[in-house]
Amino acid sequence: MLFLLISPTYRPVFLGGPGLAQGALIAAIALGVVLTYRGSGVVNLANGAIAMFAAYVYSTLRSQGDLFLPPLPNPLSIIEGVVHWFQDDRSFRLPDIPTRISFGPNMQFWPALLITLLVCVLLGAALHFLVFRALRDAPPLGKVVASVGVFLLLQAIVVRRFAAKPQSVGRMPFVSKDRVNLGITTVTQEQLFVVVFVIVCAVVLWAVFARTRFGLATRAAAENERGAVCLGLSPDFLAGFNWVLSTVVTGLLGVFVASINSNVDPVVIPALIVPAVTAALVGGFTSFGVTTLAAFLLGMQSPVIQALGLRESWFPHAGSFPVPGVETVVPLIVICVVLYTRGNALPQRGAVSIGRLPSTPAAGPTSIRFVGPATAFVALVAALFWLGPDYRGALTNSLIAMLVCLSVVVITGLVGQLSLAPLAFAGIAAFGVSKLSHDHGWPFPLPIVVGMVLAAAVGLIVAVPALRIRGVSLAIVTIAFALACDRFVFDNENVNGGVARAPVVVPRLIDQARAVQYRVLGVFTAGDGQQPNPMTTVFCLIAVVVVGYLVANIRRSNTGRQMLAVRTNERAAAAAGVNVAGTKALAFGLSAAIAGLAGAVIAYRSGSADQERFTYSQSLLFFAFAYLGGIARVSGAVIGGLLVSGGLVFTFGERFLGIPAEFGILLGGFGLVIAAVMNPEGIAASVHERIRKVRP
Repeated sequence: MLFLLISPTYRPVFLGGPGLAQGALIAAIALGVVLTYRGSGVVNLANGAIAMFAAYVYSTLRSQGDLFLPPLPNPLSIIEGVVHWFQDDRSFRLPDIPTRISFGPNMQFWPALLITLLVCVLLGAALHFLVFRALRDAPPLGKVVASVGVFLLLQAIVVRRFAAKPQSVGRMPFVSKDRVNLGITTVTQEQLFVVVFVIVCAVVLWAVFARTRFGLATRAAAENERGAVCLGLSPDFLAGFNWVLSTVVTGLLGVFVASINSNVDPVVIPALIVPAVTAALVGGFTSFGVTTLAAFLLGMQSPVIQALGLRESWFPHAGSFPVPGVETVVPLIVICVVLYTRGNALPQRGAVSIGRLPSTPAAGPTSIRFVGPATAFVALVAALFWLGPDYRGALTNSLIAMLVCLSVVVITGLVGQLSLAPLAFAGIAAFGVSKLSHDHGWPFPLPIVVGMVLAAAVGLIVAVPALRIRGVSLAIVTIAFALACDRFVFDNENVNGGVARAPVVVPRLIDQARAVQYRVLGVFTAGDGQQPNPMTTVFCLIAVVVVGYLVANIRRSNTGRQMLAVRTNERAAAAAGVNVAGTKALAFGLSAAIAGLAGAVIAYRSGSADQERFTYSQSLLFFAFAYLGGIARVSGAVIGGLLVSGGLVFTFGERFLGIPAEFGILLGGFGLVIAAVMNPEGIAASVHERIRKVRP
């Protein structure tokens, strides 16, 4: 950093307005994370999405005068869908639910800002009272899952309403884009205002928590909730107030920075949760000053890295362009260093009790010998003889999703390690398959085996921090890893192939683009002569059956019992002679290998490796469906696969009930929040319990 401050070339870049404004937004998100942690013990991974959501509320009020409402699917659409079964023209329509509240053709700055802040207050109160209050006694897994669900829900609401394109944001009336000379650098009035505002917020928050009764009460409740109650304090009120304060601060800065940038989109700001959590981690989730300083430094490094890529010949290049996403690697490095040197760097906030993790029953003999084979046989018959093109493709999507969910079952369900990067490992294997099959001519299925080994090797590397950390800390590492893979690896032209993409040489037998029919036993006809090729689905089904039985038998084995012992209590497991480090490493490697198999299957199914399929947000989405189905059971992975967007359930909902497929992500996020609060065991456990009750 000293070099950047004394260098006449890079000092203006390091201290420039864009980096400072970016740092201010990261600081605002990070301050919100610290507030929610100090008030309720929740590391809110949705805080970046909250800033984005507030900016969209404000920009829509300014440009259209409308307060948009969440675009939930019309509950009457199910009735419409049933009626449409008996109508050829599908003319029957019922009234839609309102989608917006109009305040006129447009709105000026102050009324729009006031309404936006009111929305932030209501959002913060709703998050506390409807979601995280119920999770006060839950284990870290439940709280992280709920925050991931809120992240997906807010992002899906915006994408469903405005698509993924940026939206323009009107400027603030009391500052301009005129430049101000500060001696060591020049910034615009807008940038200077937001920087000063964030610093003032940090100072005020420090003073409130260090000097006021409210701050002292929050600190007391954080240390010992029972003791705070005995002193007449209300941990519930303190947590709720901190949630509201967090959303207001984050939303307000989201509006200001969006105004400076003149636009907002649903991708960039939510991803800032990674550097924001990194800054909060550096500050120990307690220090507002250290958190703010770290956030500014993380924001200011981004334009410096971009300048280095353009000016320095030694900077790594992908083709004719600098390697993208280097700025996302810096937070990952900082996170790993901080967590590894501190051990479990998250202080253990006091709680009334410790909730239990979802139960992990072993599959019974009936499931192993009869239910599993029967289910696979039904899927096989459906793929070959019964399903049409749409549902055959949906079944393939569900089967691939089951593989990803099974990887989550191993690492989170059996060992309790919160890994949020399944598709990062899948992408590593998928691009490896492309290189080996297309560039080097390796025959099928050797690229799949090597891809799985490569994914497992990377999984073992990621497992290194897990040897010293766990819980939420590991979730932070893995989401940072997923974002770094997304931006640094998969967006690299040397990896994704650029315009030529990353093609895969697919065997004719499983080539999805082939429209074929097969004669079976000289009597039956498999396939309907339309794409996709039914043998592609059979290929995916074989992979799911093999992995499903592997995971089920691991759970029944001595290795599975050791994994559950580590999940329950690492110290007790070590005292009982379990190699905790080895068990964690094995779980990470096996989970990454299964995810790698899923990535290889995706590549062969699609005929190419596409980076859009392996983004960090897709990893969060698959984690959501795995948890919704039942994160600790093989049957939960099956149900999660059926529920994914584009899978069988949503295809049925679209075709027969009239529910648009675009609601898949939105309902996934909403379902994840509901599951975290009301049914942490997942759908599979609920179904199993009902079956058990009706048995004689």
